[in-house]
Amino acid sequence: MKKEFVVPLAISTLSLLVAVGSYFLVDHKVSQAMNLTNQVNEQFSKVKPWAFKRDALDSMIDENRITAAIRGKDSSAPDKPRVREPQPAQIDRRYGDPKAQFTLIEYSDFECTFCKQYFAVPKALADGSRGNISVIFKHVPIHGDASRREAYAAECAAAQGGNDAFYRMAGAIFSSTPGNGTGTEKPLSVIAESIGLDGVELSKCMDNEDFYAKIKSDFQEAIDLGINQTPTTIVRHNVTGQQVRLDGAVTPEAIMKSLSKIVQSPGAKN
Repeated sequence: MKKEFVVPLAISTLSLLVAVGSYFLVDHKVSQAMNLTNQVNEQFSKVKPWAFKRDALDSMIDENRITAAIRGKDSSAPDKPRVREPQPAQIDRRYGDPKAQFTLIEYSDFECTFCKQYFAVPKALADGSRGNISVIFKHVPIHGDASRREAYAAECAAAQGGNDAFYRMAGAIFSSTPGNGTGTEKPLSVIAESIGLDGVELSKCMDNEDFYAKIKSDFQEAIDLGINQTPTTIVRHNVTGQQVRLDGAVTPEAIMKSLSKIVQSPGAKN
């Protein structure tokens, strides 16, 4: 039985920003850091610091069930002939500088209501980091057909406009769906066109399952890591390889504490 709990949003995020300032807020004005903190906290004040938890994710280790989650209920049918080459599995959907010393790896589901509210938080921290934080989005589509199609839609947007289009489409999807498997209020092709993409081409890409290997790889990675909540964030220090896992829709302060903990550790100082 799941328990709901609320952790008060702490007010010391600014002090944490200052604590790790030598790493990613060098020369930033204090007023700018405060504005970023206030904006993030205002957005996040509506989010409970716990997430939809799906024990059934543990059962997805079975290959057929992973395939069904990504290809839909009719996954037992023979593979339909492809009209073009599938996309590779190892593609990073990165927001921010690839050379950033910190990466926030976000395991998410477009139909998870807490993921919807949390989506802006890592991006806001990356925006205020002067290139020292980047974000990578990973798919864990566990809310049925709606999750599956939305994951494909975001990837197919990236096929047209790269990672920038991916994050614009991701934001538009989150804005258009109430969550919990209900799907978007507008067709995904229409959403794509509203952000300047080719809706017809996006639909073809989705129908062809061009990014099946990519989405399956993300899903399998989440399972291998034992992740059973969305969102879950891995905070990684790219210089040393040290990382911290944060389960659920954590506060911005929790992310900053993890960064501070890593940069103050002996391994990071060597």
